[in-house]
Amino acid sequence: MKLLKLFLVVFLQIYAKATPSVLIVGSGPAGIAAATRLLEHNHKNIRVLEAENRIGGRINSVFFGQAFVDLGAESCHGQKGNVVYDMVKNLGVLKHVDGPRSVYHSSRKEIVFGDELLRIIDGIYGPDGQRDEDEGKSVGHYCLDKYNASIYDKYRNDAEKFEIAKASVDLFHHIVLSYEGAFSWFEPSAKSDYRDCEGDLSLNWNGLGYKTVLEVMMKKFPNPSEQLPFDETVLLNKEVVKVFWNDSSSHNAVTVYCSDHSSYTADHVIFTPSIGVLKERHETMFTPQLSEAKKDAIKHIGFGAVMKIAMFFKHRWWESERNFTGFHFVWSEGDKSRAFKEFPEGPLKDGHSWLTEFFCVVPVDRNPNVLVGWLTGSMVPEIELMTNETLIDGLEFVLNKFLGHKYNITGPDSIIRTYWHTNPHFRGSYSYQTVEARKDKITAEMELAKPVLNLEGRPILQFAGEASHPYFYSTVHGAIETGFREADRIINSYK
Repeated sequence: MKLLKLFLVVFLQIYAKATPSVLIVGSGPAGIAAATRLLEHNHKNIRVLEAENRIGGRINSVFFGQAFVDLGAESCHGQKGNVVYDMVKNLGVLKHVDGPRSVYHSSRKEIVFGDELLRIIDGIYGPDGQRDEDEGKSVGHYCLDKYNASIYDKYRNDAEKFEIAKASVDLFHHIVLSYEGAFSWFEPSAKSDYRDCEGDLSLNWNGLGYKTVLEVMMKKFPNPSEQLPFDETVLLNKEVVKVFWNDSSSHNAVTVYCSDHSSYTADHVIFTPSIGVLKERHETMFTPQLSEAKKDAIKHIGFGAVMKIAMFFKHRWWESERNFTGFHFVWSEGDKSRAFKEFPEGPLKDGHSWLTEFFCVVPVDRNPNVLVGWLTGSMVPEIELMTNETLIDGLEFVLNKFLGHKYNITGPDSIIRTYWHTNPHFRGSYSYQTVEARKDKITAEMELAKPVLNLEGRPILQFAGEASHPYFYSTVHGAIETGFREADRIINSYK
């Protein structure tokens, strides 16, 4: 009997080492990447805990109108070295999309040299952080210096154009924020580690939604008969509130507790929620607490929010446009000041209405009656709290103010909207690199990516997600790479 018990103990120890248990917190692109990588390598003792009632994280493709609308990530940025592009390039699901080139002024006229202004902006700013600039400068200061010099050289002898160009600096600000994900362009660093992938940076999903890449990873698409058993690993509505880890243990080293009082124990935990969640909860979530270096990294990585509102119109009032790519909006200083008097509903900051954060509308592929409005800036958290009724009235007001001379504007018949900052499971949209995050040789993003090891040197608490990528942060391809990275870390530790 003693020999039998000894045999069972040894067998269980060998089995535990051969089939480690893994908990993955979050089922966004990083979590799905980690889970599917483990499943493909026959690591089946995994469980995915998802706080929301859906998978996908900051990929949220919703059927609205006649096709899918991406309320979260929407573009495949680049081709060479982009894992998203590599996974789908032969499936015929991507399509190049041009951004808006028409610019309208709040005085109800089209800015005839609007495309020229946009070319000036494009020439100054792109997301790639390899800028000829000193360390310690914000992207806002960098852009302002370049823009003011450019428009002075080009328009100083034309007073009307020069005034419009000066007013267009707000549009420039909003465009930058739509890429950076910040509340102000004085928050991200001008010089950054972010790198563009070579090739087309404006590939969208042709009405299928970014969810397509998740389906490819799970092998539900293009051939559903080959799908991985991912769905069986996922538990929805499981909000993790506590993570207890023990670096002296080689087995069942981590226990997590959920808000519904359930708990789960595993050899490894891969934590994928957003940096916004970590900023808000890391002090109370982890026991023992994370290292001071990890806490500093969480503090210094930038995180804000953008807002999108998809609008469905029964009657397409912009029908006269053939190759329609959308509209940009430029407010005069006078109209900005008067906006709150003309439409007094909704938030106000520094004397300016929330309406001035609404800077463009764009069409949606295969969705002829839907437009998506973009809002960026410091009022986004307050705008998220507004009612649908006030939003719809405000959007109609802005569309009429800028376009009413040319189109017979009607208000949207229905909308769907984003709540990325309000939602406690995200607290924002995507990360950016701050000046503080770059001060050490090991950047904050690199520090966040370091796993917590046990005394044997094996990872027990790991971090994945876009904010933990050293140079593809803020992107889906960056998030997926980090999920693969952490799954491979576990796989390789058992070889």
